[in-house]
Amino acid sequence: EVLKDIHSGQEDKLQRRLICQGSFFSNVAKFSLSQLNTLWSAAQSKLPKDIFNFTVRYINSSLPTRKNLTRWGLASSPECSFCLCPKTLLHVVAGCQSYLQRFTWRHDSILNFLAETFQTINPCRLYADLPGYKSPSIITGDIYRPDLLLITPNEDLYVVELTVGFESNLHNNVERKKAKYKDLIEDQRSQFSSVKFVNSSLSSLDVFDKECFNFLEMLDTI
Repeated sequence: EVLKDIHSGQEDKLQRRLICQGSFFSNVAKFSLSQLNTLWSAAQSKLPKDIFNFTVRYINSSLPTRKNLTRWGLASSPECSFCLCPKTLLHVVAGCQSYLQRFTWRHDSILNFLAETFQTINPCRLYADLPGYKSPSIITGDIYRPDLLLITPNEDLYVVELTVGFESNLHNNVERKKAKYKDLIEDQRSQFSSVKFVNSSLSSLDVFDKECFNFLEMLDTI
């Protein structure tokens, strides 16, 4: 009877893990840019051991969040100690209002890498919503301020918006930003030869939404 209980507990644990994995891979299959999935897997396999193990536990949803600690009997409450909301993986990665500075740092670190890279493309004019760069509001005004603008010598305008969040929100973030900047894109068409919105939505594990194909096209063009 004891062995049966142990076996049953192991089955429940395995089932929960498979459900968590299924949720992650289901979102990846539905929304991610397939051209970059192989690259993502190759990059993951080359990570340092501790970071690689973190990504595996992230995918399994077995990181020691308060919700998991409570389920394992190691904490008395699943509430976040900062905001008192349930501390799920999604909450830690992209939900807690008390972590906004960390989320901004993550976003701006990626944006800064992009800006430094695009700055080397001499014929293009660059505007970035970062210290040390010309502000996009010079072109767009104060109502809209996208993350990055790139203007080619042919007066083609690329409006680049970066979003970093949870895998299940990849496509929601795309649609939200598309709606937000729709009027801006239309307003700029009379000012430039062409205007292209590069809607770059990725997850905290660097899974890219399908909409990021516009980003790859931009790289090929410039």
